[in-house]
Amino acid sequence: MTSSKPFSTVPAGAQQQLTPFELHIDEEKLQEFKTLLKLSPIAKETYENLQDNGSHGKFGVSRKWMIDAKKHWVEGFDWRKEEDNINSFPNFKTKITDDDGGAFDVHFVALFSSKPDAIPIAFFHGWPGSFLEFLPMLDLLRKKYTPDTLPYHIIVPSLPGFALSSDPPLTKDWKVADTSRIMHKLLVFLGFGSSGYLVQGGDIGSHISRQIAATYAECKGMHLNFMLVTGIDANSSPDDNISEAEKKGIERMKQFKKVGIAYATEHGTRPSTIGLVLGSSPVAQLAWIGEKFLAWSDPSTTPSLDTILADITLYWLTGCYPTSIYTYREVKELLYVDKPTGYSWFPYELAPIPKAWAERSCKMVFFKSHDKGGHFAALERPETLWADVEEWVKAAWK
Repeated sequence: MTSSKPFSTVPAGAQQQLTPFELHIDEEKLQEFKTLLKLSPIAKETYENLQDNGSHGKFGVSRKWMIDAKKHWVEGFDWRKEEDNINSFPNFKTKITDDDGGAFDVHFVALFSSKPDAIPIAFFHGWPGSFLEFLPMLDLLRKKYTPDTLPYHIIVPSLPGFALSSDPPLTKDWKVADTSRIMHKLLVFLGFGSSGYLVQGGDIGSHISRQIAATYAECKGMHLNFMLVTGIDANSSPDDNISEAEKKGIERMKQFKKVGIAYATEHGTRPSTIGLVLGSSPVAQLAWIGEKFLAWSDPSTTPSLDTILADITLYWLTGCYPTSIYTYREVKELLYVDKPTGYSWFPYELAPIPKAWAERSCKMVFFKSHDKGGHFAALERPETLWADVEEWVKAAWK
């Protein structure tokens, strides 16, 4: 099958059939969701849920924000509009056979170039995000370029367990390395095994990017906007050149580890319980996921309510929350990457690691510090993130 959408012509070197895909949730399923949403109660007032700055406070998301968000979700949010936006981009599905013979349906959005020397770049999302994180950036690119002038192949997959890709197997404790292997196979099957490719990611996507860059020769470099360096000697020393902004970032990281890490502990130690809890109510997911968008973003660049609701609705309609938290129970080994690495530093990141610490874990060829932006960089500042990636590519792709 082929697609008539711009940027949808698959590179000639692709090794297997790709199926054009359009997302359309069955109307009956959508109405069931809306009915459940309307009937789902919001808990009564407590001292804790009344402490807020309009959206969230020291104890978490506020009851007022929940009431307002649910009202808009029921009365104003238009899922079909979100589907139209998703489907305006070339979407594909393909089957990836794992080393043990297992098969995965992998979904991805792509902007394919007609240029024979186009540079392949894969962008990997995190939790509680999805491929939706990168659509604003892809929109910028399709407005700036044509298929004949785009210098890159842009590939944005749904990671296994998220949204529109297959779930991890029921018989195996799935790891970051497993997801990385499937993503690498996807890029090779797209024809980028001989030319090589680049990877970019934040949050879980940063772990996927690092694993791929450290493991597969075909990957020529990585760019991260989340640089967790646990396991590296990251203690400040007199030789470290740490800016005042980075010192504030270290304090933000310390505060996050003190009061913001409870969700990750629950994901890592009781994934079955929290999966069953949050899989039972869209309002529960609104609180659990909505809080992260509010607390992890720069207050000046927080994504719109519709953007937050689109992500949560996608999670609910695909039932992916319980299968999206597998990486949290894994103690991740920090792999050194001896390949050209870029790092974009945003002040409202959860752990905005100073450059002096980050460069101990990689061969850094690009670094840029920004004065605003947070954990969801691709959503909060798509133009800025893309500008950084493009500048890093100049140093990384030789």
